[in-house]
Amino acid sequence: MTERKAVHYGKVEVIPGIACDGYVLDDSVAVMSERGVADLLGVNQMLLNRMKTNWPPKSLEPFVNGGWSMKTNSVEVVAKNSPYQGRKIVTYDSSTIEHLIRFYTLAFANRKLRKNQQHIGERCAILSASLINAAIEVAIKEACGIPANIQETAQKHYTDIVELMKESGLKCSVDGDIAIKTDITDFLEIPQSTLNSFLSKHRSKIEPIKLERATILAIGSKAGRMNGYCLKDVGTIALGMDSVIGIELKEKMFGSVSSLAKFETKGEIE
Repeated sequence: MTERKAVHYGKVEVIPGIACDGYVLDDSVAVMSERGVADLLGVNQMLLNRMKTNWPPKSLEPFVNGGWSMKTNSVEVVAKNSPYQGRKIVTYDSSTIEHLIRFYTLAFANRKLRKNQQHIGERCAILSASLINAAIEVAIKEACGIPANIQETAQKHYTDIVELMKESGLKCSVDGDIAIKTDITDFLEIPQSTLNSFLSKHRSKIEPIKLERATILAIGSKAGRMNGYCLKDVGTIALGMDSVIGIELKEKMFGSVSSLAKFETKGEIE
């Protein structure tokens, strides 16, 4: 069998701020590198490596179509603009990526993921909803002869959590849509100790913004130092907690996905 070559390379940014390595092969198949898929799904690359040889994981097993197995290909990168030119990489085609998103979404909706896997399910559920919305919007615009940028459209739908939080009453004390801890605890109706614990556990994903002294004084605080948080990180906090507000936001974002999951798996896991 002839080994495929990756002849085109580009950065795919479906999620704002997360650029994933994408390629088009010499047979016109669009793929992502293993590192790119890991970044897209919010998983450790080693997890994908393990799943290739130990498929399916127990948490996903009830939701995997019979006979489906995770397929990857090793290809040679010849694209001149790729930092991996001349190397062989592992790639995943769009069908494999779609299956992984769907399986994790179904497992998440049916509460079958372990605690340390739930962030993957949340990411996949939001991805699923945003990509469906983006595909519909782009299809309509293209049919009407209006040029559309699929990446920009997908990013717009992915960040809908920001608008949902604002609609649900989130107020930011600092100009530029920057929330302080009090804003977050008031919005989620949780004690600050709960927020501090969450931030400590997820410090690799959430980057605090050090506020200047003048900004701290302007919001009426006498604290010597204070951190702020961008709305994307506040969304991560809100969706990562099972507070009353957090659960409501999840229902608004992908409640229909949860309903679909329960319908598709009815009788399958009981």
